[in-house]
Amino acid sequence: MSSKDRLEQIITLLNERKYLSVVELSQLCQVSEMTIRRDLNRLEEEGFIRRTYGGAALGAPTDGNGSSAKNAGDAAAEKNQAGKPENILLERVDVLIAASVNPNYGSHLVEGVAKKRIPVIAESQALHSEDPVVTVDNYQAGLELGRWAGQYALDHWLGRASVLDLTYSLANTQARSRGFMAGLHEVLPEAEVALSINAQSRSATSYQLTRDALAVHPKINIIFAINDATALGAMNACTDLHIGPANLIVLPFGLEGDTMKNALAEGGYCKAGLAMFPEIVGPVCVEAAVAAFNCQLHASKLLTPHVILTPGTLSDFYTLQEGRWRLRWESVWERLKVPIDINAIQSRPGSALPGRIGFLVPFSEHEWYRSLIASMQTYASRLKIGFEVIDADQNLRDEIDNRRRLIARAAVQQIQPGDVILIDDGPIASYLAAELVNSKEITVITNAMTIFNILSQNPDIVLINTGGAYRPTSQVLVGPTAENALSELRADKLFLMVSGISLSFGLSHTNISEVTIKQTMIRSAREIILLADHASFGQESVIQVAPVTVVDKLITDDALPASVRLDLTKLGIHIVLANG
Repeated sequence: MSSKDRLEQIITLLNERKYLSVVELSQLCQVSEMTIRRDLNRLEEEGFIRRTYGGAALGAPTDGNGSSAKNAGDAAAEKNQAGKPENILLERVDVLIAASVNPNYGSHLVEGVAKKRIPVIAESQALHSEDPVVTVDNYQAGLELGRWAGQYALDHWLGRASVLDLTYSLANTQARSRGFMAGLHEVLPEAEVALSINAQSRSATSYQLTRDALAVHPKINIIFAINDATALGAMNACTDLHIGPANLIVLPFGLEGDTMKNALAEGGYCKAGLAMFPEIVGPVCVEAAVAAFNCQLHASKLLTPHVILTPGTLSDFYTLQEGRWRLRWESVWERLKVPIDINAIQSRPGSALPGRIGFLVPFSEHEWYRSLIASMQTYASRLKIGFEVIDADQNLRDEIDNRRRLIARAAVQQIQPGDVILIDDGPIASYLAAELVNSKEITVITNAMTIFNILSQNPDIVLINTGGAYRPTSQVLVGPTAENALSELRADKLFLMVSGISLSFGLSHTNISEVTIKQTMIRSAREIILLADHASFGQESVIQVAPVTVVDKLITDDALPASVRLDLTKLGIHIVLANG
């Protein structure tokens, strides 16, 4: 399909359905989500559609200020209200199933749900205390997996156990980690936790943290991962470090899709995993939604089953068919307890069916949510119930990206002709380079190859590369060569980026080689300007870069709480808020 044909197809689909998410359009057009986002941006620029969080809707063309030609006030109201993902979703659904989402996003959703009196079924963790929850017993399941790990260490390593806990910030994932360590200590009281760290529920972060943790704590022989994504990142790190599977095990909490089941069947690093059965959880969520719609759901918590599976027991519950692992439903009915009837397809005396169920999902790239969505869609279709998905995580990424662009634009305003500036590597760096690409009469020093490549297009910029050892995962130059070069240079301003910021731990980052060059940059600059969106605050990464007090100026977005801004101002840090 040509680009022109695809654009016409998108407009036709939106005419039919009024609103579609990026994920849905990607599936319908059979192209990547990135391609769809580019198409939507083009259609919005040409006035055919209105971009919304995570998707697009039909909308009147706007003028350069974002207002329609009909009525500027009406257009502003539409932009502020109709364009919000929660409002789009809530206008279309009768019941909402909500997975654990970012609290900043979830709070807006809860408010909208309460106003519209829409029943909510929470998956894994409640948005607020009154929601019925469909969940595995996270602590108990973690406890059982911890006991298994302790016995494995006794059988294979004479009881020696040093653990890397790749956890996450939500209450349900924290319960998994606590349960795992409690179970391990029941069997091996002397087992140690070498490091417990938030891997942000992402494979790339888990990969880097695992590499760094094993470099600092080489005795680690058990890695507990709160989901499959973090387990996959950890296993890839172990493979790249050439650590033998006989010396280390990775234990995932999930077995969410084919990836980790394949790893379990192979018997490499993954010697056991906690199966949560998304094939069961999905229908349970749908049936709970139907019951809530009819005011017939009286249980506050529906506990779904879990089982520890090993290479030898995987086939008890799953069979490999045409390259895919299929659940053996006969084993479910014989051996597991399902908290609600998920076979009531025909007989529903006294019950009405909702017209449409919505599912608010974070981390849509995770196999857990892909599997869960598939099982919910199949089950809802059998009931002839409409089913709609909204990707909360993509909404947040879109919002954060927009805020980072605004921060980069505000940073450019701090640069004067003749300035010598140092640009660190980080999530805002490429946006800053894009804003600087047409500048003149400035000198830029950087160790980031992405920055160097962007700015090398402009011969009017004096561009200095630090040299050093190339770090492919982050595309930066590090090591003594880079640090020595910086020690002989002086910059007027350093635009610094780190992964964590807190008042108690200061500025922190994940990798020691990047930390040392950031520290050298700080010593080489007259003014330290920290670029950070609000999501970086309250986070503490592995290694401290410097106290917060080294910062002269902070450029951030207006979502940073006023109390935090006040605390930073008291430390003498000048704060610049980047507004659209």
